[in-house]
Amino acid sequence: MNSKKYLMGIDVGGSHVTAAMIDAETFEMLPGSEARRHIDSCGEVDAVLSAFVEAIRASAGEQWDNVEGIGVAFPAPFDYPNGICLITPEQNKFTNFYGVNVKQELATRLSFAKPIKFLNDAAAFAIGEYFAGGAKGSARSLVITLGTGFGASFLAEGRPVVTGGLVPEGGELWDQPFKGGIADDNFSTRGIVKAWKAASGEDASGVKEIAQAALKGDARGIAMFNAFGEELAAFLAPWLTKFGVDRFVIGGNIARDWDLFVPAFEAALPAHGAGGVTVRPSHLGENAQIVGAALSLALV
Repeated sequence: MNSKKYLMGIDVGGSHVTAAMIDAETFEMLPGSEARRHIDSCGEVDAVLSAFVEAIRASAGEQWDNVEGIGVAFPAPFDYPNGICLITPEQNKFTNFYGVNVKQELATRLSFAKPIKFLNDAAAFAIGEYFAGGAKGSARSLVITLGTGFGASFLAEGRPVVTGGLVPEGGELWDQPFKGGIADDNFSTRGIVKAWKAASGEDASGVKEIAQAALKGDARGIAMFNAFGEELAAFLAPWLTKFGVDRFVIGGNIARDWDLFVPAFEAALPAHGAGGVTVRPSHLGENAQIVGAALSLALV
């Protein structure tokens, strides 16, 4: 009989739910335990939750009795301590979930009396990187994700910091003012596409198309990515300094184009008073949220 103990991590997206088992001692993902199910987040609550349960059961398999807790990375807005969804229909995701106690629903449907913990997906990503990725060993870290949106989480010894004068209220950066708008308008896919349009007069389907142009020597694309890195440094430097960040980790789809903007980002940091910060890529990629959601159960 297998006496090993596992924690289950769940990553909830707008079109999928993915579950996997994490070894509670080694922090490693159990091979073959990843189970992904498609969901229509705008569908009926029962259908969506049934997919959650199906993924959980498929992931655990014969190890179900050895699961010590379930951690769920769920998009905001969400009452994380109580497990209640606060996403409104106007946000075009989980349109029928406002006010649903997802924690209670899962506990009942799974007949699961052990801990079920919810946390922000950006925080889950950061925790995963702290335990088993680019932020491992850091005392004070900032982990960001650059993609459809701009996610961020400040960690002190691996624990998210969301209050106090050293971080923005809530510990997030996406809604902080920048260039007459907010950070999310600039440091995201739509921000890059908009900057490309301004620089070239051309529309682009996404960041990949623009990156390919830059990699082929397009001067406009090269300049645009350099400006992106420099502006990211200008925006983040005050927070890196204030929080005393020693490790800065970048993840998300845009991070795949590391060589196009990170050198400019690192070069610009000293001019903004944030020299000496170690910059690292995400090591876990999409698995970071699963690992972090599971290991958040181990944090007190």
